[in-house]
Amino acid sequence: MSNGPRLLILLLLILGTPRLVHAQEVSAKLGFARTMKSTILNEDRKVLVHLPASYNTSSDAYPVLYLLDGTPAFLLEMIAITNRLRSDRNAPEMIIVAIENTNRNRDMMPAVAKEYPGPPRAEAFLGFLEKELIPDIEKTYRTAQPRILQGKSLSGLFTVYALLAKPTVFNAYVACSVGWFAENNEHFRTLSNRAFQNVESFANRRAFMANSLRDQFDADQTIHRQMIEFSALVKNKLGEAISYRYETYQDYPHVPFPCLYDGLRFVTAERAKK
Repeated sequence: MSNGPRLLILLLLILGTPRLVHAQEVSAKLGFARTMKSTILNEDRKVLVHLPASYNTSSDAYPVLYLLDGTPAFLLEMIAITNRLRSDRNAPEMIIVAIENTNRNRDMMPAVAKEYPGPPRAEAFLGFLEKELIPDIEKTYRTAQPRILQGKSLSGLFTVYALLAKPTVFNAYVACSVGWFAENNEHFRTLSNRAFQNVESFANRRAFMANSLRDQFDADQTIHRQMIEFSALVKNKLGEAISYRYETYQDYPHVPFPCLYDGLRFVTAERAKK
Protein backbone atom coordinates (compact mmCIF):
# COMPACT_ATOMS: atom_id res chain seq x y z
CA MET A 1 0.00 0.00 0.00
CA SER A 2 1.37 3.43 -0.96
CA ASN A 3 1.81 6.23 1.56
CA GLY A 4 -1.17 8.11 0.10
CA PRO A 5 -3.85 5.50 0.93
CA ARG A 6 -2.27 4.85 4.34
CA LEU A 7 -2.52 8.57 5.19
CA LEU A 8 -6.12 8.70 3.95
CA ILE A 9 -7.13 5.73 6.11
CA LEU A 10 -5.39 7.27 9.12
CA LEU A 11 -7.22 10.56 8.65
CA LEU A 12 -10.56 8.79 8.31
CA LEU A 13 -9.90 6.91 11.52
CA ILE A 14 -9.02 10.09 13.35
CA LEU A 15 -11.58 12.47 11.92
CA GLY A 16 -14.36 10.10 10.98
CA THR A 17 -14.68 8.23 14.23
CA PRO A 18 -17.39 9.74 16.42
CA ARG A 19 -16.07 10.94 19.74
CA LEU A 20 -17.98 11.76 22.85
CA VAL A 21 -17.08 15.09 24.40
CA HIS A 22 -17.92 15.25 28.09
CA ALA A 23 -18.56 18.65 29.67
CA GLN A 24 -17.53 18.78 33.28
CA GLU A 25 -18.19 21.62 35.66
CA VAL A 26 -14.99 22.87 37.23
CA SER A 27 -15.07 24.87 40.44
CA ALA A 28 -12.30 26.34 42.51
CA LYS A 29 -12.50 27.02 46.22
CA LEU A 30 -11.75 30.66 46.90
CA GLY A 31 -11.43 30.26 50.63
CA PHE A 32 -13.05 29.46 53.94
CA ALA A 33 -16.16 31.40 54.87
CA ARG A 34 -16.23 32.69 58.44
CA THR A 35 -19.06 34.53 60.17
CA MET A 36 -18.49 36.30 63.44
CA LYS A 37 -20.78 38.24 65.72
CA SER A 38 -19.44 41.75 66.15
CA THR A 39 -20.39 43.31 69.44
CA ILE A 40 -18.82 46.59 68.30
CA LEU A 41 -20.96 46.82 65.16
CA ASN A 42 -23.86 44.87 66.65
CA GLU A 43 -24.20 42.63 63.60
CA ASP A 44 -22.85 39.49 62.00
CA ARG A 45 -19.85 40.03 59.72
CA LYS A 46 -18.73 37.63 57.03
CA VAL A 47 -15.22 37.16 55.70
CA LEU A 48 -13.68 34.79 53.19
CA VAL A 49 -10.19 33.56 54.08
CA HIS A 50 -7.90 32.41 51.28
CA LEU A 51 -4.84 30.43 52.35
CA PRO A 52 -1.62 30.16 50.29
CA ALA A 53 -1.06 26.97 48.30
CA SER A 54 1.74 25.92 50.63
CA TYR A 55 -0.16 26.54 53.87
CA ASN A 56 -1.15 22.92 54.57
CA THR A 57 2.23 21.45 53.64
CA SER A 58 4.42 23.79 55.67
CA SER A 59 4.73 25.20 59.15
CA ASP A 60 5.39 28.72 57.87
CA ALA A 61 3.59 31.83 59.06
CA TYR A 62 2.29 34.22 56.42
CA PRO A 63 1.60 37.95 56.04
CA VAL A 64 -2.08 38.83 55.98
CA LEU A 65 -3.82 41.05 53.45
CA TYR A 66 -7.09 42.45 54.82
CA LEU A 67 -9.10 43.18 51.71
CA LEU A 68 -11.88 45.76 51.97
CA ASP A 69 -14.83 45.49 49.55
CA GLY A 70 -14.18 41.76 49.80
CA THR A 71 -16.47 40.36 47.13
CA PRO A 72 -15.69 36.93 45.66
CA ALA A 73 -14.83 38.62 42.35
CA PHE A 74 -12.35 41.02 43.97
CA LEU A 75 -10.86 38.19 46.02
CA LEU A 76 -10.37 36.14 42.85
CA GLU A 77 -8.64 39.12 41.24
CA MET A 78 -6.33 39.54 44.23
CA ILE A 79 -5.51 35.83 44.33
CA ALA A 80 -4.30 36.11 40.74
CA ILE A 81 -2.30 39.25 41.52
CA THR A 82 -0.65 37.83 44.66
CA ASN A 83 0.21 34.64 42.78
CA ARG A 84 1.82 36.71 40.03
CA LEU A 85 3.72 38.79 42.58
CA ARG A 86 4.99 35.60 44.20
CA SER A 87 5.96 34.15 40.81
CA ASP A 88 7.84 37.36 39.99
CA ARG A 89 9.53 37.21 43.41
CA ASN A 90 8.12 40.63 44.20
CA ALA A 91 6.05 39.61 47.23
CA PRO A 92 5.77 36.67 49.61
CA GLU A 93 2.85 34.26 49.75
CA MET A 94 0.12 35.70 51.92
CA ILE A 95 -3.19 34.95 53.54
CA ILE A 96 -6.04 37.06 52.14
CA VAL A 97 -8.99 37.99 54.34
CA ALA A 98 -11.77 39.37 52.15
CA ILE A 99 -14.19 41.41 54.26
CA GLU A 100 -17.73 41.45 52.93
CA ASN A 101 -19.65 44.74 53.09
CA THR A 102 -22.94 45.11 54.91
CA ASN A 103 -23.31 48.91 54.77
CA ARG A 104 -20.33 50.25 52.84
CA ASN A 105 -21.25 53.93 53.00
CA ARG A 106 -21.68 53.78 56.76
CA ASP A 107 -18.52 51.77 57.52
CA MET A 108 -16.09 53.57 55.22
CA MET A 109 -16.98 57.17 56.09
CA PRO A 110 -15.48 58.94 59.14
CA ALA A 111 -17.45 62.13 58.49
CA VAL A 112 -20.67 63.29 56.84
CA ALA A 113 -20.50 64.30 53.15
CA LYS A 114 -23.08 65.48 50.65
CA GLU A 115 -23.92 62.04 49.29
CA TYR A 116 -23.15 60.31 52.59
CA PRO A 117 -25.39 61.78 55.30
CA GLY A 118 -24.44 59.05 57.76
CA PRO A 119 -24.32 58.49 60.55
CA PRO A 120 -20.67 57.70 59.71
CA ARG A 121 -19.24 54.72 61.57
CA ALA A 122 -15.68 54.38 60.27
CA GLU A 123 -14.39 54.62 63.85
CA ALA A 124 -16.53 51.65 64.90
CA PHE A 125 -15.57 49.64 61.82
CA LEU A 126 -11.89 50.24 62.53
CA GLY A 127 -12.53 49.09 66.09
CA PHE A 128 -14.09 45.90 64.70
CA LEU A 129 -10.96 45.25 62.60
CA GLU A 130 -8.58 45.95 65.47
CA LYS A 131 -10.35 44.29 68.39
CA GLU A 132 -12.42 41.51 66.84
CA LEU A 133 -11.41 40.45 63.33
CA ILE A 134 -7.61 40.64 63.57
CA PRO A 135 -7.42 38.76 66.90
CA ASP A 136 -9.72 36.06 65.49
CA ILE A 137 -7.62 35.62 62.35
CA GLU A 138 -4.32 35.58 64.25
CA LYS A 139 -5.67 33.05 66.73
CA THR A 140 -6.93 30.75 63.98
CA TYR A 141 -4.14 30.90 61.40
CA ARG A 142 -0.34 31.10 61.32
CA THR A 143 0.24 34.77 60.65
CA ALA A 144 3.30 36.99 60.32
CA GLN A 145 4.15 40.57 59.46
CA PRO A 146 3.28 42.64 57.56
CA ARG A 147 -0.39 43.05 58.34
CA ILE A 148 -1.75 44.88 55.28
CA LEU A 149 -4.94 46.90 54.77
CA GLN A 150 -6.06 47.43 51.18
CA GLY A 151 -8.95 49.50 49.89
CA LYS A 152 -10.16 51.11 46.68
CA SER A 153 -12.31 54.15 45.99
CA LEU A 154 -14.50 54.68 49.08
CA SER A 155 -12.64 51.94 50.97
CA GLY A 156 -9.44 53.70 49.87
CA LEU A 157 -10.71 56.73 51.77
CA PHE A 158 -11.18 54.47 54.80
CA THR A 159 -7.63 53.14 54.35
CA VAL A 160 -6.23 56.67 54.70
CA TYR A 161 -8.48 57.25 57.69
CA ALA A 162 -7.19 54.05 59.34
CA LEU A 163 -3.59 55.13 58.73
CA LEU A 164 -4.24 58.46 60.43
CA ALA A 165 -6.58 57.36 63.22
CA LYS A 166 -4.67 54.25 64.38
CA PRO A 167 -1.46 53.80 62.39
CA THR A 168 -0.22 50.87 64.49
CA VAL A 169 -3.17 48.57 63.78
CA PHE A 170 -1.62 47.65 60.41
CA ASN A 171 1.97 47.67 59.21
CA ALA A 172 1.14 48.48 55.61
CA TYR A 173 -1.54 50.35 53.68
CA VAL A 174 -2.54 50.21 50.01
CA ALA A 175 -5.21 52.58 48.69
CA CYS A 176 -6.21 52.75 45.01
CA SER A 177 -8.25 55.72 43.75
CA VAL A 178 -7.62 57.30 47.09
CA GLY A 179 -8.78 60.59 48.57
CA TRP A 180 -11.76 62.27 50.13
CA PHE A 181 -14.55 64.60 49.19
CA ALA A 182 -13.95 68.35 49.04
CA GLU A 183 -16.25 69.02 51.99
CA ASN A 184 -14.14 66.60 54.09
CA ASN A 185 -10.84 68.30 53.34
CA GLU A 186 -10.71 70.22 56.61
CA HIS A 187 -11.61 67.07 58.54
CA PHE A 188 -8.70 65.14 57.04
CA ARG A 189 -6.32 68.07 57.38
CA THR A 190 -7.10 68.31 61.10
CA LEU A 191 -6.84 64.53 61.50
CA SER A 192 -3.48 64.51 59.69
CA ASN A 193 -1.97 67.31 61.75
CA ARG A 194 -3.04 65.65 64.97
CA ALA A 195 -1.80 62.20 63.90
CA PHE A 196 1.58 63.44 62.68
CA GLN A 197 2.42 64.88 66.09
CA ASN A 198 3.27 61.32 67.13
CA VAL A 199 5.91 60.44 64.56
CA GLU A 200 6.94 57.25 66.35
CA SER A 201 3.55 55.64 65.72
CA PHE A 202 4.35 55.66 61.98
CA ALA A 203 7.76 54.06 62.37
CA ASN A 204 8.39 51.16 59.99
CA ARG A 205 5.00 51.62 58.33
CA ARG A 206 4.68 51.42 54.56
CA ALA A 207 1.93 53.16 52.61
CA PHE A 208 1.16 53.18 48.89
CA MET A 209 -1.48 55.58 47.57
CA ALA A 210 -2.50 55.96 43.94
CA ASN A 211 -4.88 57.75 41.58
CA SER A 212 -5.60 57.91 37.89
CA LEU A 213 -5.17 61.25 36.16
CA ARG A 214 -8.24 60.53 34.03
CA ASP A 215 -10.50 59.24 36.77
CA GLN A 216 -14.08 59.87 35.71
CA PHE A 217 -15.00 60.56 39.34
CA ASP A 218 -12.31 63.22 39.70
CA ALA A 219 -12.59 64.98 36.37
CA ASP A 220 -11.23 68.31 37.67
CA GLN A 221 -8.51 66.52 39.71
CA THR A 222 -9.62 68.08 43.00
CA ILE A 223 -8.99 64.82 44.85
CA HIS A 224 -5.62 64.41 43.14
CA ARG A 225 -4.55 67.89 44.27
CA GLN A 226 -5.64 67.08 47.82
CA MET A 227 -3.49 63.96 47.73
CA ILE A 228 -0.50 65.97 46.51
CA GLU A 229 -0.98 68.29 49.49
CA PHE A 230 -1.38 65.32 51.83
CA SER A 231 1.73 63.61 50.43
CA ALA A 232 3.77 66.76 50.96
CA LEU A 233 2.53 66.89 54.55
CA VAL A 234 3.56 63.25 55.08
CA LYS A 235 7.06 64.02 53.80
CA ASN A 236 7.34 67.20 55.86
CA LYS A 237 6.01 65.81 59.14
CA LEU A 238 7.11 62.18 59.07
CA GLY A 239 10.27 62.27 56.98
CA GLU A 240 11.94 58.85 56.89
CA ALA A 241 9.79 57.39 59.66
CA ILE A 242 7.38 55.96 57.10
CA SER A 243 8.01 54.49 53.65
CA TYR A 244 5.42 56.40 51.64
CA ARG A 245 4.66 56.60 47.93
CA TYR A 246 1.98 58.45 45.99
CA GLU A 247 1.67 57.12 42.44
CA THR A 248 -0.38 58.43 39.53
CA TYR A 249 -1.40 56.55 36.39
CA GLN A 250 -2.03 58.43 33.17
CA ASP A 251 -4.01 56.00 31.05
CA TYR A 252 -6.37 54.19 33.40
CA PRO A 253 -9.88 54.99 34.66
CA HIS A 254 -11.14 54.74 38.24
CA VAL A 255 -9.20 52.20 40.35
CA PRO A 256 -6.21 51.83 38.02
CA PHE A 257 -5.45 48.14 37.73
CA PRO A 258 -1.63 48.41 38.09
CA CYS A 259 -2.13 49.92 41.55
CA LEU A 260 -3.17 46.52 42.90
CA TYR A 261 0.13 44.96 41.83
CA ASP A 262 2.40 47.95 42.45
CA GLY A 263 0.93 48.65 45.88
CA LEU A 264 1.47 45.17 47.27
CA ARG A 265 4.92 45.04 45.73
CA PHE A 266 5.86 48.29 47.47
CA VAL A 267 4.54 47.46 50.94
CA THR A 268 6.01 43.94 51.00
CA ALA A 269 9.37 44.89 49.49
CA GLU A 270 11.46 43.97 52.52
CA ARG A 271 9.65 40.70 53.17
CA ALA A 272 9.93 39.68 49.49
CA LYS A 273 13.73 39.71 49.76
CA LYS A 274 13.72 37.05 52.47
